[in-house]
Formats: sequence, structure tokens, C-alpha cells
Amino acid sequence: MQHIRLLLLVGLLALQADAQTLDQPLGAEQFQACVQDLSQVTDSALRPLKRDDFLRIAADAHYDDRVRQSMQVAAGEPTYWWDELAATTDAQRVADGQRVIAQNADVLNRIEARFGVPKEIVVAIYGIETNYGPAGGRIPVLDAAMSLACLRPCPPDTGQPGKPATCRSRERAFAAVRLLRDNKVRRDDFVGSWAAAFGRTQFVPDTLEQVGVDFDGDGVVDVVGSDADAWASTANHLKTRGGWIAGAPVWIEVSIPPDQQAAFAGKGDSIRQQDQIKPLSAWAAQGWRGFGPNGESVPLQRAGDPEVYPFLPVGLPGPAFLVTRNFNTILRYNGAERYVMEVSLLAHKIAGGRDFWTPWPTDDPGLSRAQVKQFQQWLVDQGHADVVPDGVQGRKTRDAIAAEFEKRGLPPQRRVGQRTMAMLMSPP
Repeated sequence: MQHIRLLLLVGLLALQADAQTLDQPLGAEQFQACVQDLSQVTDSALRPLKRDDFLRIAADAHYDDRVRQSMQVAAGEPTYWWDELAATTDAQRVADGQRVIAQNADVLNRIEARFGVPKEIVVAIYGIETNYGPAGGRIPVLDAAMSLACLRPCPPDTGQPGKPATCRSRERAFAAVRLLRDNKVRRDDFVGSWAAAFGRTQFVPDTLEQVGVDFDGDGVVDVVGSDADAWASTANHLKTRGGWIAGAPVWIEVSIPPDQQAAFAGKGDSIRQQDQIKPLSAWAAQGWRGFGPNGESVPLQRAGDPEVYPFLPVGLPGPAFLVTRNFNTILRYNGAERYVMEVSLLAHKIAGGRDFWTPWPTDDPGLSRAQVKQFQQWLVDQGHADVVPDGVQGRKTRDAIAAEFEKRGLPPQRRVGQRTMAMLMSPP
């Protein structure tokens, strides 16, 4: 299963779509006019692309309105940290990740040795992005990339003379064309998400051109059919684009001294103080402490005394962390804080760790995917035929949840957790 939700959120923030543009689908004439406009600026592509090559390959592209619709969904109803992490790092995904490592120990150990990125992090990205599978979506990448470029026209170039400003949506479309031009992807395999990400660990074409690795030595960077290439390309991304620090953790869970807690009182929003980065020993000197193997309070100590800064997903009360630059490195892979914590927590569990010691500030913790499926089947049995037991609390599931709360005469709600699931499924 592709990790759509985070990609939607990140895509919306990173691409800054104009709401007016998204009101209506692009017509066929509008799309073709956009393709022609793009063909006029291929000489500005960051990598060589001839106009004739672009037009020849782009002739097979079709506007896909699922891209526009997904961009709109990205601005949908809020979700909660405790729901997302409970589902994405559940026991099944942990066990599957451990099995992937056991079955591919040789290649993963060699990737770790070459790039310095822990195999658990690489496998966790694989698990979060596509649930350890080769399928990363169903939209033709060429269609997605061209549709994105047309739904989000680039502003006039503002770069220096002879060096136009980079336009990410346009470069993504150009890169998709180059991959097909150079036979670096099979057209049948070139399918992915609405954001034009594809393969086992979800690369967009322009990023793959820059960091793709042929680790299995067959002469082709194949992130769809080759585990080794996908995993090595992911590790290379973290190393070269993010500057992964070998041996450093992503986060350290901490307790904050009572006299300093007021500064971190939250209202549900995350607190990330990058400007406060300093050695771990400096935080220890201020009285910050970590957690031992049984949850006991222990002094903050790590080899190399890494530089860290505070990150609190929902403020206090709630889990608190000191994070290293490796947090920022994963953030460059997918620019959502929840994504970083999902990947790093899943990797921590795959390596034998456990959930955070500090509970989330809720009396209704999140559900595993198995529990969501169980509840969805209950909804089907209650007559909600549109609900599919897929383990994801999507729109149709949320509509059915709202209907069940209304049926009970309860305040409206569009999600369920441990407490509310048990309450709804119990006899009235």
C-alpha cells in the first residue's frame, strides 16, 4: 500500500497549488496547449532535452484528473499523531520488516556498509512507502508528471541571466520524459502516485536521475523490479542529499525539567526548535534526562555527543524528543514531520525497540491496521456497504463512523480509537 496520505500533505505544501486552478479539471485543449508551452522551454531543462524528443514522448501523455482531486484531498480533515503512528508502526508491519531484513541480510548489510545508513531505516522507508511491495500506485507517471506541470504553471523565471530559476513541477515532467527517452524505465512499470512518485521506495523522476544507484550491477537503475537498486538509491538519497550522520540516532526521547516545561506547553501543534541545536551534553547540563530500558529516568549520554535540538510533536503534555540532523535528513526524503517519526519509530521497533515511553495526550489511543479492519467489517455488518475493510480510515469509513455516532445520539466524530471502537461495537 502506497503511503498516500503523507505524500498528499507534503505535496500540497511543497508545490503550493493555486486554488483557482484546481476548481475545475483541465480540458483537452488546455492540456494540449500546456504541453506545447512546455515544449518551448525544454532548452531550460536542468538536463539536456530536445524539443522534438519531448513532443514525441509527451504525445502519449494524458491529463489525469486524479492528480487534481488528490491535491484537493490534501487539504482535507485533520488526522492525529496517535492514529497515524499506531497504524503505520503496528506489530504486523514490524514483523514484516524484520522478515525483509532476515531474508535479505547480505545485500542490506552491504548497502549499510557503503552508505552508512542503518538497514532498519532503509527497510522502514520501504515499509512506510509501499508496505514492502513493488507496487507504488496506479497512475502512469508520465500522465501524473505532465498533469502536475499543467495544473501548476511555473512563474516567470527569476534566475540569473543564463541560469533560469528551477521549477520543480516542470523539471519533474522533463525528467519523466528523459527516463522514457533513454529506456531507463519500462512504460508498463512506470506507474505510481499522483505526485509522480514510483517504485518500491517512491522516487520522483528528477530525484531518481540524481541519486539512483545500480546496486545489483545489471546496468540499469531499477527501483521497481530490483530491491537492491531501490534500497541503495534510498540510502544514497539520505547520504548525499541529506548528509546522514552514521552512528547517530534520529531522536532521543527525553523528559524536560519541570521549571522548563512552560516553554513547551502545546496546543496540538508541533514544536521544532532547530535554532536551539547544541551538543547533547549541553541539554544534560540543563537537567534534561533520557529513558532507560525499563522506562526509568537516566542521564543523557550518547557516543560522540551529537548535536541535537528539541522536537515535541504536540507539545506538552506528550512525548518530547531531542533530534539529530538525521531527523532533517529523513525530512528531505519526505517533508512531513509525521513521516520522519513513522519511519524512525518503525526502524526502532524493527531493531527490537518499543513505543515511546511518554503517552500521547488522549484517552482514545489509535488503532492498528488489523483493528481498523475489524471495525470496518463491523461497519459493513451495520449496513455501510461502501466501506471496504482495508485498514485505512478513509473518507467512506469516516462517513460511516459519523453516522454511527449520530445513531447513538453522541457528539459528532469522524474517527475511532481504542475507547470509541469498543463503545460503538458494544450493544446500545
